[in-house]
Formats: sequence, structure tokens, C-alpha cells
Amino acid sequence: MTTAPVAQSFREVDAESGKPVRSVKGRQRALSLNGHTSLRAVREVEKGVPKAEAARLFAEIASIAERTAGKVRAELIPDSSWKRAGVRLGPTASQTVVRLRRVFHIAGRLFEDEREAVQWLTGEHPMLEGATPYSLLRTEAGAREVEDIPAAIEYGFCA
Repeated sequence: MTTAPVAQSFREVDAESGKPVRSVKGRQRALSLNGHTSLRAVREVEKGVPKAEAARLFAEIASIAERTAGKVRAELIPDSSWKRAGVRLGPTASQTVVRLRRVFHIAGRLFEDEREAVQWLTGEHPMLEGATPYSLLRTEAGAREVEDIPAAIEYGFCA
């Protein structure tokens, strides 16, 4: 029995690190996903996402959205949870960061521009009844609704 070859990813890969990259303002940088698979994401949530890594992700989004990183973070992770966390976030906050990273990656791949991806994440969307995709990332159910939109755009369905 012959199996079909697995399709190669269409993302660019850094020759030295082997990590997926995208262009940001004329330079290349590794994506926030760091090659995470679903199973790796589960393990990361169980262990707890490093607080410093989450802070970098929020700061990256905040710099593009022209908001403070604290406000961007507080929209998804309450101040009390953030302050209570030590070096690693708890399971709920870790799940939220993993969801954000996943959706940010999907939007970045779709729009091929980090600024446009953040604008899409933070702008109201009619398919979400006027809510922002970012605001729905508090829950897994919300993230699934958000993930459906890029898929619809990518495959030419009405979005």
C-alpha cells in the first residue's frame, strides 16, 4: 500500500534555526509559535506558559495596536491572575496565551503583514456580531469562532 507524500508547509523557514519566519518591516523574524504543534501546546499549558514569553507576545501586539501591553493583556488575562502567577502562568491563562499565539499566527499567515493581522484581531467583525476577534480569545469556543473567519477568507467563502 502506497501513501501519498505529506504536503510541505508553504511557510518560509529560517535556514539556520529551521523555525518558520515572516517578514516584518523588511527583516525576518521567527514566529511566536516556535514550531508548536497541538500536542506541544497541550504540554505547554500543563507546564504553564512562561510569563516572560506571554509578556513579549502582548507587547508585540500592543506596539502595533498602539496600546499599552498591560491593557492588551488585561483584556484577556485579568490583573489578579497575572499578578498571582509566578514565573509561569496558570492553566487558564496559559490556554489563553496559546490561543492568542495560534490565532495571531493564522492571521499573520493569511494577511502576510503583522500590522494587518493585528488590525484584524483588534477590529470589530460582522461575523462576530460586532465583537473583536481578540476579545473572543478568552475562551476556546470563542477562539474557534475566530479561527473560522480566516479559513473562510482563505478558501473564498463569504467573510
